[in-house]
Amino acid sequence: MYLTERNKSNELIYLEALAKRATLTAQEEKTLKRLRRGHEGEKLYDTIFDEVGHENLNIFRDIWLKADKSLTQIDTLIITDDILFINEIKNYSGHYKYEGNMWKIGKLQISDDPLIQAKRSVSKLVKLFIENKINITTDYNVICPDPYFILTTQDDLCRTKVIKRDVMKQYFRGLNQHQSWDRSARITEIIKNKIVSEPAYEATIDPERLTLGRQCSKCCSFSLKSHRYFTLCTDCSHKDSNKNHIHSAIKDFHILFPGEKIKIRAVRNFLNNEISDSTIKRYMGEFCLLNNKGRYATYTLRPNHTR
Repeated sequence: MYLTERNKSNELIYLEALAKRATLTAQEEKTLKRLRRGHEGEKLYDTIFDEVGHENLNIFRDIWLKADKSLTQIDTLIITDDILFINEIKNYSGHYKYEGNMWKIGKLQISDDPLIQAKRSVSKLVKLFIENKINITTDYNVICPDPYFILTTQDDLCRTKVIKRDVMKQYFRGLNQHQSWDRSARITEIIKNKIVSEPAYEATIDPERLTLGRQCSKCCSFSLKSHRYFTLCTDCSHKDSNKNHIHSAIKDFHILFPGEKIKIRAVRNFLNNEISDSTIKRYMGEFCLLNNKGRYATYTLRPNHTR
């Protein structure tokens, strides 16, 4: 069973919010495409695992661990009584080669070796369990769920450790043969106590890049026809309430300017003065926690509204 959610990374959330209100640079576009594809691969991995079933397994997804005085990110960690499995998920597509400890697609060498990434995570976990006086076997695999991924290699270790789409269900059925009882419960608790929040994605944005105002929640157009309590998109005819516009603006502001305090005036400016302070204030309590009252009141976005 899944013990944690599969979430988008903070960098992906930032770039998606930025793309709604600004023209991305070529590098930002490239990064956004890569991160979206990676997240799609993780969701596909989960879908296939769900089809096989995992009721008797303890599974952590998309976690950050404080181990060996540093942070380690793990795509999927599967805990059983006898073995700890780490799955590094790569949504590669196309013809890849692995030779001389290098990954290549065509003539281009991949900078990050997923096998090394997975082994590094294993090393961190081993040290963590040594600290807790637990002796447990660890294993790792690189999972490639895209059906159009092709791998050519003469390396036996790579052949063993890389799990392609056509054998994923067989691999998952093998995991289900392992038991998860009392020992795995203790290990699970240790992992839970070491989980930390993903580090904030730090970026400085020029406010001049942004298009301000109310935005269609369906097609992201700013071409809206305003009515008293709602807008109609002139591009796709979608209807949005002012409440939804305020909620979206608060979230986008929080994502794009994480160091800025959320104030009614800041939200109004972000909406290009298209909604009054009194209307914004009416809904702030629903989406935010009030930090201090008065003329200079500031707010914090409620945890269940941050993503």
